[in-house]
Amino acid sequence: MEQNGISMISASSVTENSSGSKIKSANIVLSKGNEVQMQIHKVEMSWFRKLMQEDGSVWDTFLMGLAEFIGTAMLLFIGCLGCSSGLGTVRTSFQSAFAFGLTVMTVLQCIGHISAAHINPAVTVGSVILGKKSIPTALVYLVAQITGGILGFGLLRVVTPQQHLHAGNPEDTASFCMTLLNDDITVFQGFLMEILATGVLMFLTCALWDSRNEKNIDSVSVRVGLTVTCLSLTVGPYTGCSMNPARSLAPAIWNNQWSHHWIFWFGPIAGAILATLLYKTLFWPKDIDKDKFADDHVVLNGVHSLNPEVN
Repeated sequence: MEQNGISMISASSVTENSSGSKIKSANIVLSKGNEVQMQIHKVEMSWFRKLMQEDGSVWDTFLMGLAEFIGTAMLLFIGCLGCSSGLGTVRTSFQSAFAFGLTVMTVLQCIGHISAAHINPAVTVGSVILGKKSIPTALVYLVAQITGGILGFGLLRVVTPQQHLHAGNPEDTASFCMTLLNDDITVFQGFLMEILATGVLMFLTCALWDSRNEKNIDSVSVRVGLTVTCLSLTVGPYTGCSMNPARSLAPAIWNNQWSHHWIFWFGPIAGAILATLLYKTLFWPKDIDKDKFADDHVVLNGVHSLNPEVN
């Protein structure tokens, strides 16, 4: 039957062909619906399996962990070295921010092709949420980052005389390279600032991992390094701009200073989780094109039109 130029198929024409035989269209629709559910279930199961399985062989995982260990050691050694005002040199906050930014750039260039250069437990947590790293590999990363940071800062203390381990005040060597709240900042403000700063860094990381952004990631180490510099310059006066629990833990251990240390764990990790969930929910490419299955489902129902309202 034709109506307004649109071909309408009646129920009788769907269930009977020209010879009067039955067509089980309902079974076809049901099987297609089952296919959609199976595909979605398959993606959910593959995501869960990917979380629990190793990303490579034991040797590959060891090498990635070793790269994270070395990279985080470099971050603490070179980055905090850039904060030292001893040996006749007085560092400004601008110089210290650039020192950490350039160190991140260097580390990314050195180990980015090996382990993706997380050098940050918060980034590793975000990678698990996106399915980029499995839980076993993430645990290896976390141990490597924490121990690497402790070693890196320890090496800095070995090669630098104690009296020169300060940021400008020779009498204050106990808080060297520490991430501390400004005296005028409340605990809540500092906690929120760490969430926001790490959220920006993690949002950038998610964008770099997005497959649609492959053509725009040239000189990625420079871009990430400048982002860290920008955040350090702006957020540094508030909290020291940690964004990285491993970066804050190492100086806290060696200096035995634990003032508000929990902020620099929960703040960055919360910021990374929130930013990753936001990107994954709104912007991350979907594994299954559900609209495609929906269109096929409509066609098999026996009604197909160029008019979306009819479909």
